[in-house]
Amino acid sequence: MRMTSQRKKILDVLNQATLPLTCDDIYLQIDDEKLNLSTVYRSLERFYIDQHVFKTIINQKQYYYLGHHHHFLVCLGCEKMIPVGCHIEGKEKAIGEPYGFQVTHHDMTLYGYCNHCQTH
Repeated sequence: MRMTSQRKKILDVLNQATLPLTCDDIYLQIDDEKLNLSTVYRSLERFYIDQHVFKTIINQKQYYYLGHHHHFLVCLGCEKMIPVGCHIEGKEKAIGEPYGFQVTHHDMTLYGYCNHCQTH
């Protein structure tokens, strides 16, 4: 895949983000009048296939993209997303082996209630 200036801008936005972003979020952060939403979407899907970005679905609503691997705690009350480290990275092969399964990647989101929503 050719790395155009628009694709570089998309990756830059993702690599600077601390929380996952939707395609719309990314599009709104890039100041380029030649860029359109479908280009962002197609680029993200290509990046995902080529394993340059991570993709997750949160609250079964829509896809979010990240420039780095993370897991998330998502509050069912306020929908706050809290990034947490990965505790199985590097163990995927050992997890899949007993089942004859070759793991290519993983995604994990845990749902519950944040401190604020637990007390209100």
